[in-house]
Amino acid sequence: MLNSLLEASSSIGEHLLYALMGFIITFIGIIILIFFVWLYGKVSKILRTKKSVQNNEPKEADTKIQKEEDGISMEIRLAIIAAIAAYYDGEGSACEFKVKRIKRI
Repeated sequence: MLNSLLEASSSIGEHLLYALMGFIITFIGIIILIFFVWLYGKVSKILRTKKSVQNNEPKEADTKIQKEEDGISMEIRLAIIAAIAAYYDGEGSACEFKVKRIKRI
């Protein structure tokens, strides 16, 4: 039975052509997938920057001066927030970290 299948096939050249077509189609598919992943990364980066610009607008709750809680002055709070922001900026992180409350433990 195997011999009859081999005899029915045309030639080795035809098989090589099919293999080559398969390789080409596979690589084109991989290139298309890479392009879509790259495009998704660019779009998400643009959306993140637009979102961060909108979040930087002052809100009423953020503009109010908070009272000193647990004996921590505003200068110390600002120093802690600046240190955390500098740390994340140095790491190159895209973290949207916000300090809302600092409590003494």
